[in-house]
Amino acid sequence: MLRSEMATPSRRPSAWMPLCIGLLGALAFLVGRALDLHSLRMLSKGLPMVVLCAVVLRRSPDRYSRWIAAGLVASLAGDLLLELSPATFAAGLVAFLSAHILYIKAFLSRSRELRPALALPFAAWGGLAFFTLAPGLGAMRLPVAIYTLAITVMGWRATALLGAPASTGEPMRTAAGAILFLLSDTLLAFNRFHEPIEGAGYGIILLYWAGQVGIAASAWSGARPRGGVDEVSPEPPGR
Repeated sequence: MLRSEMATPSRRPSAWMPLCIGLLGALAFLVGRALDLHSLRMLSKGLPMVVLCAVVLRRSPDRYSRWIAAGLVASLAGDLLLELSPATFAAGLVAFLSAHILYIKAFLSRSRELRPALALPFAAWGGLAFFTLAPGLGAMRLPVAIYTLAITVMGWRATALLGAPASTGEPMRTAAGAILFLLSDTLLAFNRFHEPIEGAGYGIILLYWAGQVGIAASAWSGARPRGGVDEVSPEPPGR
């Protein structure tokens, strides 16, 4: 009996293999960018988001994680649309707008505490960036304004988790990921609408991937909120 018990230990499935696959996809995309191979970029760019989504759902299939996974799926659509053609840029913007709304929903499921002081640096960041870019936006002024509002709210709600009852180290990952995402989008916007920046494409994608990893990592920790919104409804969403 002892041998039988020892032969079947309980193990959590390892995430290393899918994460290695995601890393290979990221490297393939960077090679495709360096060599200007559009087909390789299209085939590989979405792989990191697919892997992050799968890991999030496998390790922590709860309400928060499902909102995060939905945001990763929307980000995957945005990745492919931005890479496909300049003509699909607006559609990609809508996809990423959806991702930010989904992330906001996830963060609010952890804490609804207002913490307005934390909104101020993000409002200043978004406002300064938008008004600097506004002269070159043309017909994209309204879509970019809406997107800027969404991503600054996303950053605010991510940092609002710091010190919340669910604090187990996850909020730090979330806040860091959101800020890196903001940096990536700010660099993208200035490179596209203000003045081209040499080598910006590499900085944009590396900051973006790092940001998404931070946000996804907040969902795959084993610890769950205590005293938060999720505590009163342990059943998975959809029921």
